[in-house]
Amino acid sequence: MLTRYSVLAWLFVTPVLWAQDAPIADPPPVLGPTDVIGRFPRSPLSGRAVLSSTRTEILREQNGSSVTVISGEQLRGSGRPLLQDALRGTPGLDVVRSGSPGQQTSVFIRGAESRHTKVLLDGIPLNDPSSPSRAFDFSSLTVDNIERVEVIRGPQSTLYGSDAIGGVINIVTRRGQGRPKYRFRTLGGRYGSFQQSASVSGGTDRVYYSVGGSFFENDGFTTAAPRLGNVENDGFRNGNLSGRFGWLLNETTDVDLVLRYTDAEAQIDGFLFPTGPVDDLQRKLKNETFALRTQLRTEMFDGSIEQKVGFNYSRFNRRDTDPGAFGAAAFDGETVKFDWQSNTVLYDSVRLRSVLTTGLDYLNEDASSSSAAARSLHANGVYVQDHLVFDETWSTVLGARWDHYSRAGSTGTYRVTTRYVLEEAETALHGSIGTGFRAPAINELFDPNLGNSGLRPERSFGWELGVEQPLGDGDLVVDVTYFRNDIDQLIVYRFDGTGPFGGHLDNVDRALTAGVELTANLQLGEATSTSFGYTSLDARNRTTDSRLVRRPRNKFRVGVDHRFDDEGVRVGLNYQWVDRRDDFDGSGFVTALDEYSLLNATVAWDYSDRLQWFARLDNITDETYEEVWGFASPRFGIFAGATILLGGDD
Repeated sequence: MLTRYSVLAWLFVTPVLWAQDAPIADPPPVLGPTDVIGRFPRSPLSGRAVLSSTRTEILREQNGSSVTVISGEQLRGSGRPLLQDALRGTPGLDVVRSGSPGQQTSVFIRGAESRHTKVLLDGIPLNDPSSPSRAFDFSSLTVDNIERVEVIRGPQSTLYGSDAIGGVINIVTRRGQGRPKYRFRTLGGRYGSFQQSASVSGGTDRVYYSVGGSFFENDGFTTAAPRLGNVENDGFRNGNLSGRFGWLLNETTDVDLVLRYTDAEAQIDGFLFPTGPVDDLQRKLKNETFALRTQLRTEMFDGSIEQKVGFNYSRFNRRDTDPGAFGAAAFDGETVKFDWQSNTVLYDSVRLRSVLTTGLDYLNEDASSSSAAARSLHANGVYVQDHLVFDETWSTVLGARWDHYSRAGSTGTYRVTTRYVLEEAETALHGSIGTGFRAPAINELFDPNLGNSGLRPERSFGWELGVEQPLGDGDLVVDVTYFRNDIDQLIVYRFDGTGPFGGHLDNVDRALTAGVELTANLQLGEATSTSFGYTSLDARNRTTDSRLVRRPRNKFRVGVDHRFDDEGVRVGLNYQWVDRRDDFDGSGFVTALDEYSLLNATVAWDYSDRLQWFARLDNITDETYEEVWGFASPRFGIFAGATILLGGDD
């Protein structure tokens, strides 16, 4: 039986024994000009680089964590305005929306709770301190001005602190370069959907910039399910402004500024016990968010030492126009964070490279509502990490962190990852082991009806083992990974005869999430590619021996993409099947949601270098299904639009 100690030994000792007999590797190949792994954001981000798994720029083939990178080109090619829809189909992710666009949207990573997903925008924490559990709501986040999204699965608290029990979603804003490029985009389709966006980006040898804005509206459909007698459509409006600016002060020092503002309004429905969701003709939820980061970065000793100092600020304002007798009408949250990070090349030779990363951060959270006074908490964190690369065939990362929260006390975490390549077979063995935590949210500590100021952090221990194998001269690449995450001291509501409603929150539950992720990518000639993904998940509450709600046991996805070079046309077809899930009905009892399958298609036509037409068909088979009990999901829809490019380099 594997224990955390035997897994740790496998990760660290086995590759060392292999490396002792490994021949001296040939010099690494010279990369093309677009593949140079430079320091971001001073240099453009290479398609072969991964940022988030080590908080430094590393090659994907040196990464031992389970990471999925969604490029800006993929985001724009999907034809989807909202990031939540572009994330669907990502290995290990379950995206759950309560009705039409603009409604509450949660993301579960490998079966962990949505509050266990850490969301960052260029390092800015986006988890809302004024929400009940500090979870991030993806309902209003658009794909505008995003260059890539990196999804890291498994506990990541060693680098990112609280909330990273399930994993991290890091959103990277576009960095401009070259002559000014103007991009105009329009989209329309079913449910009264309409979007317009415009952006400009560019740069010189001293500055870079990327600025964009968009407006999206949708008349929606009835969020409360029609089968419960509901008929009212729930619309959504969303305006977005974003930008990234940089100044290269000299050869070693640069300044980076990121900002994003969103103003959204969604019509929402009410809830009637024991019926469930019901139409509410007057109720709206208004969301206003603002995020900013400024960073000073400098290099010393010919680049062997890199230091970054950053300031982050995020603000959240939510207004419910009809919260009901027991709800609050207004919620306000604010996060301020200072961080310092240093990356030092300790050793660099033909056979060994060692990069030491150290960091400090200070976090302050404030939250208030119309029914509760303003409260705050602060935290300090320090971490250290060493990234070792032997002979270009073995890469491992060892890290540890210590955090102290003003209300919940101190906690320590660690993480080790490794990746070893058997050169003759080109087989890559990869794995990780580590711990994570989530500090109690302000609402959980101080809510007058259910709060508990004595709550302790939720904790987790997770590990994974996997193998990646290319076949057929690399045309087929298969990766299979087993993962497990044990979560203790889960915060749940406990009935004990205290408090206004007969109970309060407490650290009483334990959970287990374990399963297998299988991905395969097959290149069928130069013009056709296919992809396959399957996840088997056992997510359960070990205290009550019940399955965690809204997380399917099985799901798989198959995609086919073909390019007609002569016509400049690209066609994509995607099929996804999701197994049955448990959920709570209108009376609070556990029920089952039926399995469902979705067939979607996209078409893009490059009419010229400056004009592209695109279209997408969603839910082609017109499937009726629910992601949340009592809340409807979109039926068949067709959407089309165009992108116009002006300026830039040909």
